[in-house]
Amino acid sequence: MTTKVAIFLAHALAMEQEAADRYDELADTMEVHNNQDVAELFRQMAKFSRLHGASVAQRASPHELPRLKSWQYRWNTPEPPEVGEPEGSHYMMTPYHALIFALENEKRGHQFYATEASGSDDNAVREMAAEMAEEEAEHVAELESWISRTPKPPADWADDDDDAVVVD
Repeated sequence: MTTKVAIFLAHALAMEQEAADRYDELADTMEVHNNQDVAELFRQMAKFSRLHGASVAQRASPHELPRLKSWQYRWNTPEPPEVGEPEGSHYMMTPYHALIFALENEKRGHQFYATEASGSDDNAVREMAAEMAEEEAEHVAELESWISRTPKPPADWADDDDDAVVVD
């Protein structure tokens, strides 16, 4: 029998793993476009997601987590909450943009956990989700502080004087 705690933890673990994978994909893309500063930032975000995932895995160790199919996850967003849409990136984005991207992911993660904390009918899930919501709130505050110290890009940051040329 799968407990509500195990289902909750399966969601939390999947969210962190998917977030790390997305950050790695974005870092790879930025490297292809020689945007090293943003690639490094996305690698750092992937590392943070993996660290948080390890914390979730430790909490989950006493439980047998279900192997959920993609359609069995109950997210409050189309993808896991901490997984930003690839359309939210741009090959010329700056560290400022990457941090805003990460901030939005953390805010959605916080909302997911806060919703679970207030809406679950299982005391253990409510308690665990509240702890995780608090952790996400700390991540949000850290990113907001980081953003405040990061130069905001000029309005023309996406202008590319070297247009792409494709020869058939």
